[in-house]
Amino acid sequence: MSKVIDLPRAKRALAALDKLVIDHPELCQGDGPRWTDNLEELDKLTMGTPTKERTAAYRRRLREKGYRTITVNMQAEAHERLLNLSQQMGIAGGDLLTMAFEQYEKNNTRGGDHA
Repeated sequence: MSKVIDLPRAKRALAALDKLVIDHPELCQGDGPRWTDNLEELDKLTMGTPTKERTAAYRRRLREKGYRTITVNMQAEAHERLLNLSQQMGIAGGDLLTMAFEQYEKNNTRGGDHA
């Protein structure tokens, strides 16, 4: 459960830390490694690739796996059910719809034809 943040208190704490850094810079400048020594590694860890590029690469990988993008209009209640079931099962909504189609076809096969 989240708690309400006491913003004035947080601002006072940050101001106290700022004052400490100004008054005693030697406490903040140890002899150990500095974060700037590992910028290349940090960039990789903090997703240095722009969002636009990551999104394009993700969509390309999905296309390579045979996925296609579609737009589906559905009632709000059905959409909510899809989101909830997707979250419960831990699978993407598109994969959930695919499973539903496969199950529907399996249950409604007549002589090899799909309903």
